[in-house]
Amino acid sequence: MLALVAVSAHADVDVDVDVHTTATDALPPPVATRESGAGEDLYLEVVLNGTRTEALVHFIRRGEALCAQAADLRGLGFVLPPGSDPRCLPDMPDVRYTYDVAQQRVNIDVPTGQLNLPTQVLNVPERRATRASSGTGLLLNYDVYAAHGGGASNVSGLAELRAFTDGLGVLSTTSLSRRYQTSGVGWQGDTVRLDTQWRLSFPDRSQTLTIGDTFTGALSWSRATRIGGIAYGTDFALQPYRVTTPLPQFFGQAAAPSSVELYIDGIRQYNGKVPAGPFQLTAVPGVDQAGQAQVVLTDALGRSSTVTFPFYAARQLLRAGLSDWSVELGTVREAYGIDSFAYGSEPVASATWRRGVTDRLTLESHTEVGDGRGTAGSGIVWNPTGALVLNGSYARSRAGGAQYGAGLSWNGSHVNASMDTLRGNARYDDVASGYGSPPPRASDRALLGFNIHASSFGVNYVRLRYDGQPATRYAGMFLLRNIGRGISLNASYNQNLDIAADRSFFIGATMALDQRTTWSTSVQRDRDRTFGIVDASRPIDGDGGFGWHVQGRSGSTGGGLAELGWLGNRGQLTVGASNFGAASYAYADANGALVLMGGHFFAARRIDDAFALVTTEGTPDIPVLLENRRTGVTDSRGLLLVSRLMAYQDNRLAIDPIDLPADQRVQRVETIVAPSDRAGVVVRFPVKRVRAASAILVDEAGQPLPVGASVATGDASSPAVVGYDGLVYLDNLQGGDTLLDVTLPGGARCRATLTYPAQAHDLPQLGPLTCKAATP
Repeated sequence: MLALVAVSAHADVDVDVDVHTTATDALPPPVATRESGAGEDLYLEVVLNGTRTEALVHFIRRGEALCAQAADLRGLGFVLPPGSDPRCLPDMPDVRYTYDVAQQRVNIDVPTGQLNLPTQVLNVPERRATRASSGTGLLLNYDVYAAHGGGASNVSGLAELRAFTDGLGVLSTTSLSRRYQTSGVGWQGDTVRLDTQWRLSFPDRSQTLTIGDTFTGALSWSRATRIGGIAYGTDFALQPYRVTTPLPQFFGQAAAPSSVELYIDGIRQYNGKVPAGPFQLTAVPGVDQAGQAQVVLTDALGRSSTVTFPFYAARQLLRAGLSDWSVELGTVREAYGIDSFAYGSEPVASATWRRGVTDRLTLESHTEVGDGRGTAGSGIVWNPTGALVLNGSYARSRAGGAQYGAGLSWNGSHVNASMDTLRGNARYDDVASGYGSPPPRASDRALLGFNIHASSFGVNYVRLRYDGQPATRYAGMFLLRNIGRGISLNASYNQNLDIAADRSFFIGATMALDQRTTWSTSVQRDRDRTFGIVDASRPIDGDGGFGWHVQGRSGSTGGGLAELGWLGNRGQLTVGASNFGAASYAYADANGALVLMGGHFFAARRIDDAFALVTTEGTPDIPVLLENRRTGVTDSRGLLLVSRLMAYQDNRLAIDPIDLPADQRVQRVETIVAPSDRAGVVVRFPVKRVRAASAILVDEAGQPLPVGASVATGDASSPAVVGYDGLVYLDNLQGGDTLLDVTLPGGARCRATLTYPAQAHDLPQLGPLTCKAATP
């Protein structure tokens, strides 16, 4: 008998095929001392509904009946009414059992309605990440671009300097330098500081402290402000295997040990085993996905039960009980990218908070104040049913103005629709209004899209109005069609509803010639200009190598460009030339990173996230693998900088010892590391040279010692074993002479002396060495 039940509860995520139990894993309980009752005392292993319980239970055998104390039966999961002890299995309705005398085991079959078993948790959605760590070092990312043409030249450089150490976070600063020359004027230029901040993360709490240049928190109905100051709040990126959105869960019950499968829109997502009893299965659909889920339960006899449920997952929602918040205090950054140290004179403060009240309801709030302005408001995100998500917000400003917003979205399997509006009166202003444009007085958007087979198409509408200005309205439509064999077609049309001449359309086709090479052609009209484009490209592979891009364009601004790029472990270089209309340019770009870590200096490709310094303790030319893909070999110092790691996530690093000399040993060949925020970590694979040799051992008559004789060298290592022809492999040998103590298969003993050559390389073969009988 199979039973399945489902509810729309939600949980956290990460796909895992292991089966876990909510009950505490423990060794079998000790057998309690019992007084003998009338009958034969037995201590039997219990198999309940086909599942071994790992418990020994005291039974009393009375004839063919087995009886036990009610407390013992309840410990197995039986639901029993009050009554006297002992309880006999034949007296329980619908209970069947067999006693296996040889195995001292009792097999009991009980209807699941008479049991209270722990819930087995399947497809556990979360797992604990590896503890993050960091080394100490400096990093400089650089990107230098130069161009010449049309009587002008320019050079610009973007740089990021980063310092990091374990437990003290990351200190970073970015800057932009510009030099340019125009006809008749000499070189001019300037350098401007962009952002400087110190960031300290607390992964166990998913919280981050930032001091320096940062942003205030914001929601969909508020605006972020660039400030210089201090910010503290949650950062779920510090726990990458923790899913914050609610997920559908299914609860079922198996009457016997069974296999369970989960299908999401026809694709199997989970397959595992479940013992008899209730179970909980978490579905892990894609982000903002609606569809059908099927749970298939099959028992040992091949009987199957299938239950189908609709589900919906929305990233706008927080799972029940989870909070996301931030607070900021500082002054507004002004003239960003123009002035290095322009800040407002008045302090501003901001606070943002989101809370998952239930898996279907998330509350929001935001408040900010400063420079004579201030706002406060709250919002709601609600999933009332199916794939429908509603949102609303209301905020008031210190000046007495008000802003309200509302919206809905539907993300179905074949239809996506959304509508939202945000409106405020003339007196509504926020902190950012004092340093830039005020919030729009009206912002309306609508989208209707369809996904049918290999086609996507839809229409959209946008309306935007600022105070004292007429409204701007645009409508458009789009189409994307995959016709197979790597060919896709796409088209779009946009129309200004207030100015008939303001329209644009685009029609294009793209063909994938192979896995990396793409060719495309398109025709585009923008107001009164029409032009065609033919484009071919082969992007640079992420593992490095060459790539190229060529383009030709017709029309009044016709022309073309050609570009060639190369990516290596030490950086990326791009060169190109273009000629559009009357303007011709040649340009080049170089970017990469310089790293100082572990007392060594490295040139590497640009490092935006984390990295690792792999060391083999001085052994060169050892291949290093990242996620089972070769990423480079160690240099003459036994070092390699691996630049494509992800912070706080599990990164699998390994070395390939296949080319190691026979006299070298490595303690480990694989490890998992999790670097902290934008930092580097040192990964050691110690490679140790050992004195090893193959020796031929013979007896005093010159005959090889028998197979199976053991050879001890006097150290703590296990004895070596003699093979055919008296050959034995020995390692961890000392320089000079080593006494070999040999025990023959019959128990007799003999001794030989091995002299290790001073200039030995790799694996020398020594001997024959005569093993002389040991004197008592």
